[in-house]
Amino acid sequence: MSKIHLTKTVKRLAFWNAVVMFGLYFAFIVFTFTITNYIVTDNLDIRLKHEVEHILNSLVVTNDSTLVLNSKELNEPAFSSLGEESFFLQIYDLQGKVFYKSKNMDKLRGFLLGFPNNFNPYYFEDLLFNDMQMRIVYKRVFDDKFKHIGYIQLGAIKSGLNYLTKRILTFNLIILPLVVIIVIGLSIFLARKSYERLNNIIDLAKKISATNLNERLTFDADPNDEIGKLRDTLNTLFDRLEKQIDQISHFTDNASHQLMTPLTTLKTELDYLTKKERTVEEYRESIGIVKDQTERMIRIVKTMLILSRDCKDCSDEKSVFELTNIIENELTPVYKGKNVKFDFNSKVYLRGKSEYFSIVLQNLIDNALKYSDEKEVTVTVETGNEFVHITVSDKGVGIPDNEKDKIFERFYRGSFTQNQAKEGYGLGLSLVYSIVNSMGGKITIKDNVPEGTNFIITLPIVKLS
Repeated sequence: MSKIHLTKTVKRLAFWNAVVMFGLYFAFIVFTFTITNYIVTDNLDIRLKHEVEHILNSLVVTNDSTLVLNSKELNEPAFSSLGEESFFLQIYDLQGKVFYKSKNMDKLRGFLLGFPNNFNPYYFEDLLFNDMQMRIVYKRVFDDKFKHIGYIQLGAIKSGLNYLTKRILTFNLIILPLVVIIVIGLSIFLARKSYERLNNIIDLAKKISATNLNERLTFDADPNDEIGKLRDTLNTLFDRLEKQIDQISHFTDNASHQLMTPLTTLKTELDYLTKKERTVEEYRESIGIVKDQTERMIRIVKTMLILSRDCKDCSDEKSVFELTNIIENELTPVYKGKNVKFDFNSKVYLRGKSEYFSIVLQNLIDNALKYSDEKEVTVTVETGNEFVHITVSDKGVGIPDNEKDKIFERFYRGSFTQNQAKEGYGLGLSLVYSIVNSMGGKITIKDNVPEGTNFIITLPIVKLS
C-alpha cells in the first residue's frame, strides 16, 4: 500500500474534522456553564425558599405592625454578617414602608425594593449589586385576615457560580493547548483513516492496465456501503472495458484481414496490367476485377462506419417508410431472375430510415442465397395489431444451435461458412442486428423444416390516422 500523503483532500477533510471537533468542544464548554449555572441557581433557590418559610413561620403580621414570635431565627449570624453564607432580608408594605430588615442590610446601602407582579408562589431574579452577583426571592406577605399587605425580599450572594465559572475557565485555558494538539492530530488521523480504503482501491486499480484487464478489486466490503458500491462499480467498469478492448482488438484484426484481401487483389491486378502491354479484353477483365474489389471494400468500409457509430443514424423517430415500397421498388428489381419469392398482402408502415432497412433485407437475402446454393429463398410479411413479422427463409445448411447467439457478433463466421469456404467478411449479420435493434425491434433465428434457417424480424407497426 502506498504511503498516504497529506494531500489537499486529506488536509481539507482534516480541517473540517477539526472545525467540527472544536465546535463540539466549545459547545461542551457552553453546556457545562449552562448546567453549572442551573445546578447552582437551583440549589440556591431551594435554600432561599427554605429560609423564607422559616421567616414566615417566625412572623405574625397585623394591619399596621409586624410581631416577631421567634427572634432567634432572625438573629442568626447569616442575617448580620456580609459573606457567602449571608442572607439579606427586608419586609415591607405595598408602598415601600419597611417593616423589618436584617442587620446586614445596613451594609448594603441603596439596595432597591422590588414589587413583582407574578408569583408562583415565589418570584426569583438575579441582581448585580456593588459588583456582587446576587439571587433574590420575593414572597407575598398576608395579614391575619389573608389580605396582601407587603413582601418578603430575601437575597443571597451567588458566589458559587462565580467560583465554579472561574475554575472551569481556568481549567479550560490550561488544557487548551493540549486540546488543540489532540484535535488537530485526531483530525489528521481520521482524515487519513477515511481515505485508507480509497487508497487501497487506487493501489489495486493501478495494477490493472490494458494488458491485464482480467484483474479485479477483491477486498472485503459490504456491497451496500459506499466502499463496496465503489468496488462493484469499478469492477463492472473493468468488465465493460475488457469487453470493449477485446472487441476493438478483434475488430481491428478482422478489419485489417478483410481489407487486406481486396487490396492484395487490386495490387496483383495493377501489377499485372503495368508489367507489359495487354489486350483490350485483358484490360477489361482486370478493370472488372478492380471494380468488383473496390465495391467490396466500399461495402466493408460503409458497414464498419455504421457499426462504429453503433448505428446511431439508423433510427429516425421522425421518419416513417412503407415496407412494401422497399420490396417492390428496391428488392424485386435486384433479385429479378434469382430464386427469391416475396409474400406480402398489405401495406405496413415502420419508423426509421428506409435505406438502412433495405440493407437489412438485402444482407439476409444474400446470405440465404449464398448458403443454400441458390435454392428458393422466401421473404414473408405477416402483420398483427401492434407488430409486423418479417421472415427470411432458406433451405440451406442451417445454423447449429450453439452458434445462433454468436453469428451477430462482428466478424464472427460460423463453422458452416468455413466448411463450405464461402466468401464473406463477417459484418453483415452484425449490421442487421444493430439496425433492427436501433429501430426498436428484435431478430431471432429458428430452424426451417425440413432444412435451412428462418431469420425472423419483429418490429412495431406505425399506425397512421
